[in-house]
Amino acid sequence: MGLGGRRSSFTQRKSRRGPRVGRRLLVALAGLVLLVGLVKLYGPLAAARRKQEELTRLGLEKATLAAEQERLQSYKRHLASEAGLEGAARREGYVRDGERRLVFIPRANREPASPTRAAGMRTRAVQGSPKSKRPAAAR
Repeated sequence: MGLGGRRSSFTQRKSRRGPRVGRRLLVALAGLVLLVGLVKLYGPLAAARRKQEELTRLGLEKATLAAEQERLQSYKRHLASEAGLEGAARREGYVRDGERRLVFIPRANREPASPTRAAGMRTRAVQGSPKSKRPAAAR
């Protein structure tokens, strides 16, 4: 039993140690496989996210363009009428036969007339008037 007992005890110890290391190795290997799998999936997942964002952006652009198309179709229908066509022609400067085209050009260096001057009334000067009785130094 001396030498034989020791071997069996050594073998038992080794066998107990073996499964523990095997389990740790298995867990580490499973974690490594999971990590590699996640890294491999990151690229396609990121690409799918970018495609979804682009799809959303294009959907909004499509809605905007559809609204613009509807507005232009409405304007086209308006121009097909006599009144719409005449209004567009007048905005471009066209006139009917026998009409005169008047163009009003504002003066650049002239102040707009006040309501009292437009009515023909005179206004009193407040400062610097020759009718002022106070001397210029007291003003």
